[in-house]
Amino acid sequence: MRFWSAALLVISCGMMGLIIASSYHQRVKNLRQLALFIQLLESEIHFVQTTLPDILKKVGSQFSGPFRRFLQSLKKGLQEGSGDSFADIWIESTGILEANGFPSQVVEDLRGFSIVLGSSDVAEQEKHLTLLLKRVEQSLEEAQAERNKQTKLWQYLGFCIGLLLVLLLF
Repeated sequence: MRFWSAALLVISCGMMGLIIASSYHQRVKNLRQLALFIQLLESEIHFVQTTLPDILKKVGSQFSGPFRRFLQSLKKGLQEGSGDSFADIWIESTGILEANGFPSQVVEDLRGFSIVLGSSDVAEQEKHLTLLLKRVEQSLEEAQAERNKQTKLWQYLGFCIGLLLVLLLF
């Protein structure tokens, strides 16, 4: 009985460490999706000059997780026709990203970008998209460095804490 409870304790603590470590991988994945979306948005605006609702319909299925929910929220807000401006719908939808662990600086940059998107000419939008992409790529590099640093730490720490608890309790 003691062996099984000790094994369960070590495994549960180890799994908690693995879950925390996976959150660092998820943050990198989410930022990559955001960077890809910005690149797609930039090319659609520059070359095809597609409207925003059409862009959201076209690229929405290419993404997953919280970023897909963000795009679905945008599309839903535009389809409802509640009278809110696109900037208001965009800002409200960024709450999904904020709640799912996107860096606060990236969320603030996205909120600031909402004023320009769809309300200025193509050249101005491209300038802002390029700047936004650079900031997202910078955050992506920081997230990758943090992931590389923290992943192994949390993986080992979870199992080590489990072993320590076993030693202290038994």
